[in-house]
Amino acid sequence: MTFVILFLAMMAVSLDQKRTQRRLHISEARFRSAVRAVGGVMWTADAAGRFVEEQPGWEQITGQAFAEYRGDGWAAAVHPDDLARTRRAWAEVRRTGAVYVVDQRVRAPNGDWRFYDVRAVPVRDAEGAAREWVGVHADVTERHAHEAALREAREAAEEASRAKSRFLANMSHELRTPLSAVIGYAEMLEEEAEDLGQQSLLADLGKIRANAQHLLGLINDVLDLSKIEAERMDAAPEEFGVEAFVREAAATVEALVAKRGNHLVLDLGPDLGRAHTDAVKLRQCLFNLLGNAAKFTEGGTVTLRVRREPVPPGERLVFAVEDTGIGMTPEQVARLFNRFSQADESTTRRFGGTGLGLALTKAFAELMGGGVTVESQEGRGTTFTLAVPAILPHASARTRGGEASATETPTPAGSRGLILVVDDEASHQDLMARFLTRQGFAVRIAEDGRTGLDLARKLRPAAVLLDVMMPEVDGWAVLASLKDDPATRDIPVIMMSFVADAALSTSLGAAGAVSKPVDWARLTGILDRVGANRSGDVLVVDDDPDLRGRLRTVLERHGWAVREAGDGAQALAQISERVPRLVLLDLTMPVMDGFAFLRAMRGLPACAEVPVVVLSAREVSASEWEHLADAAGMMRKGDASLQKVAAEVGRFAMSNEPGPVDVQ
Repeated sequence: MTFVILFLAMMAVSLDQKRTQRRLHISEARFRSAVRAVGGVMWTADAAGRFVEEQPGWEQITGQAFAEYRGDGWAAAVHPDDLARTRRAWAEVRRTGAVYVVDQRVRAPNGDWRFYDVRAVPVRDAEGAAREWVGVHADVTERHAHEAALREAREAAEEASRAKSRFLANMSHELRTPLSAVIGYAEMLEEEAEDLGQQSLLADLGKIRANAQHLLGLINDVLDLSKIEAERMDAAPEEFGVEAFVREAAATVEALVAKRGNHLVLDLGPDLGRAHTDAVKLRQCLFNLLGNAAKFTEGGTVTLRVRREPVPPGERLVFAVEDTGIGMTPEQVARLFNRFSQADESTTRRFGGTGLGLALTKAFAELMGGGVTVESQEGRGTTFTLAVPAILPHASARTRGGEASATETPTPAGSRGLILVVDDEASHQDLMARFLTRQGFAVRIAEDGRTGLDLARKLRPAAVLLDVMMPEVDGWAVLASLKDDPATRDIPVIMMSFVADAALSTSLGAAGAVSKPVDWARLTGILDRVGANRSGDVLVVDDDPDLRGRLRTVLERHGWAVREAGDGAQALAQISERVPRLVLLDLTMPVMDGFAFLRAMRGLPACAEVPVVVLSAREVSASEWEHLADAAGMMRKGDASLQKVAAEVGRFAMSNEPGPVDVQ
């Protein structure tokens, strides 16, 4: 019985061992099949990462014999550039017990290098220590080649895009010059038609000019985007007061907002303070967002909210433009900032537009270190939020040198000098601006006494026309402040009011007084008497004879004597005969370009202080700006109308009055 029981027990153990072996075999086969399914080979290593048993999978992918890969011999099959990284990864996982993950190149039996993703996990004993490692090498050579091909294709596409952008950026002069000529000739023909009383032609000429300006605006948008893509555009920071900046921008677009029966609301937070960023690009962003809100809203409200928020490490300005217009769906919002794309085709057909404005706004915002976000509900309206740092990051960005700030540019053209009109009555402001412009003056308006004092100190006008009855600071207080300040005491001041007192005005230092309604003949006589006529000599340096002719016509109409030069060498010869009052300078010219001319002219006697206004279609790089640091101003051809050029000539020429000096 004992032997029978022992025999049965041995049979049971044997059957159990066979079942266990069968399960192990099935498990191992399943594991090997899983490894093959992922395109790899399996291996095992001891706790130190050494091969101590034969590894058929490793032999398969490397061709090494067991004697070759035994122990650390496997390292001979790993690419030398990947071996150090592989050993560091092993050392790290042995220390931490984490999963081993690495990618490496392994030499195949034919000598080629193939790419593998490697992954291994520890097998632990009862105490939790790693007893051995089980790993898999998955061949990813084809995937790696595919990814490399995709990278190369993407890089080639990006390089092609950059080449296109560089081409457009370099073509800016050639693209803008013809349109600039169309706009200039249209302006001249409008003036001629008005002088000849040809009213029937004015409307058609106005349409020609307006459409040419619209086309120029589109070209400018495309070129600006191209410059950003080609990394040819820099931020040009300047310091300005935020509240005044916002109010001026809102006033500029108010008429556009009201065109569709909308109401513009300003919600300005407290303590907006000052900012140091690119005012031109920031203003363009606000124009685009406000114009976009006005276009898609009818009989509603457009609200501009401005806040200053602390955001480490500094502060940021947040501009929120909210409208009560048609709104958008989430799908429309998703493609909103794509170029040449609007919400959908029906939107484009109904409202027009090119789809460049928002793309350009986003690009400008990112250039200034900020961004744009949007929230919208279909049928309820849209809110765009523009956030930019109050101080432009990277303080080394070039500072705008001679480019004229819009806050300093007289609105109407004129060459007899700048007249500052200080009056709180809107109708009288418009009346004075029209009269003075027709007389050949540039005009700047101040709506209250404090603003008038600031502008007088800043602009040094040829004369100040000052109302008496104004809120907060009246005209008499302004006059007294002007005469007490050494910087402004010599500026002629003409008092204008229903209560103008000539005797009191004279006793306080005014050059004269005119009663309202204004006696225009008397005002003209006073202006002539105080010497507000500042005509003189302008040298136009440009290789485009058509543009020189147009500039001559406009400037001569405003009382300037004009000389011309086709390149820098001719201009220096002209200066050797007589120093001009001002130089209008193109940058891209044959023989001697504008940069070389400016350097040579500044070295001549009596020419160090001659104002130079750059008028060019050239895209000026950051390094080139350094050579234009002493230019009085810069305007871009096409963007600047002939009337604006005349205004700039009048403004900058007032600061310098050289006589005919022989410099030989």
